[in-house]
Amino acid sequence: MVAKSPPPLEVFFGFRPQPTPTATAFGGTVVLALPESEPVSPEEAARIAAVAWLVAQQKPSPPVDGVSEPLLALAESLAWLGSFSLANTPTALLPLGQWLEPRAVAPSLESFVRSVLEGDEPYRTKRARMRELLRPGGASPELAQAAAYLLELFGDPEQARRTPVELLRDWVEAKDKPYPPAPRALKRALAAPRAAGVLRKEKEDRSALALDQALRAAWAGPAEAPLPPEADSEAQEVWQARRRALGLSAPLPQLPQGDGYLLARPEKDGFGVYWHQGKQERLLLLWPRWVIAPQLASQGEELVFVDPTGIFRVGLAGGVETVRAGDFRGARVAGDHLVALAWPSLELLLHPAERWLGPAAGGFAWLEEGLLLASNGEELRVVSPDGNARVLFSLPCTATLAAAGGQVWAVQGSPCEPTLVRLDLGAAGAQRFLRLPETPADLIVTPQGRLVFLISRGVFSIEGESVHRETAAFAIGAG
Repeated sequence: MVAKSPPPLEVFFGFRPQPTPTATAFGGTVVLALPESEPVSPEEAARIAAVAWLVAQQKPSPPVDGVSEPLLALAESLAWLGSFSLANTPTALLPLGQWLEPRAVAPSLESFVRSVLEGDEPYRTKRARMRELLRPGGASPELAQAAAYLLELFGDPEQARRTPVELLRDWVEAKDKPYPPAPRALKRALAAPRAAGVLRKEKEDRSALALDQALRAAWAGPAEAPLPPEADSEAQEVWQARRRALGLSAPLPQLPQGDGYLLARPEKDGFGVYWHQGKQERLLLLWPRWVIAPQLASQGEELVFVDPTGIFRVGLAGGVETVRAGDFRGARVAGDHLVALAWPSLELLLHPAERWLGPAAGGFAWLEEGLLLASNGEELRVVSPDGNARVLFSLPCTATLAAAGGQVWAVQGSPCEPTLVRLDLGAAGAQRFLRLPETPADLIVTPQGRLVFLISRGVFSIEGESVHRETAAFAIGAG
């Protein structure tokens, strides 16, 4: 293997009442959940964290001129499957070449290559099979081990994932490496890569191939380059979302009128910001870092949000502006005013006046453009943009505030019981509305007055006395 410095990686771990260890990752961070009752060895924990990190890095490789989609997808499947398998192999069994013979891995590789590049199955069937390989337990142990063996001989798993066709070429050329014999089907494919695996002539199969090529270009091709004319709405959304992150022009999306809101969640090698309405989601932005507190501004023509480096404003028709660099954990816009929650002080900063407006560990929300509601966790107060403040009443354990359309809500959290509370600011009163399973990370009121909150189990909405789980997200925001 090529010796390379590993990327910086932070691993956080905790214990939960669960039978097996699990992990999730984003960027250079892994969160590892270990079972409370069953001990887990450091090596096993490291393998689980490594696989989770790889899953978080997974994304399509760029299109390669003159290489067919089936051949590129085949190479990609082997590169990622081999990476997962190597990461999950006990160190006592590495390197594989010390005990694994080339002839032992040849049959499973031959069978897989032929299944993709030969035969009369529809392309859609082959594509589904390749996608299934990368799911946990989706590949046979023999094929997973064989892919790991290929990757070990290639010597650079990261390059194989980035340029997977090079893995196939290295295998065929061998170059004094003990590769298993390359299948004849693969040699023929690399001799004429443009048509490799494109066997059927049916219009439906050709259409599926063209759509996959366009989707790959949308995800991994140059954002400055136009998409192929056959690109469907999914590819167009991805391409436009990438262009917006670079400040490039994109069509202004026509968001449907109704009771929607924004959400952000991890996507391929970044974060996606979506407009969510009913059962439909529309991708608006693909950002390279995590995103919290997304909000539509400027009559729906801009996104404002917080990322690890500061507060940003992204035009949905083009243009990116850094509003304020720094470390923040929230931001809300009202007209010309933007108020942000600084970290770690949890003090409110008014922009562009650069005026500090006091503590807001218990949340903050605009009541109207010139009036802000904030909590230090124990007391509610109203604050004007010029800094004048007045305490309204006490509300212990306040964790989150939300206001829109005349409604004002608060969430009480630890050490109190997690509870959704309706506020009457005029009467200085608070009425318990709903006991919650845990303290929400965020709470919003949609334009039509529906309550939406985010907890570890997902995004939930409240309609009347009913609570519905809608989707999963890392952050939510008002439209």
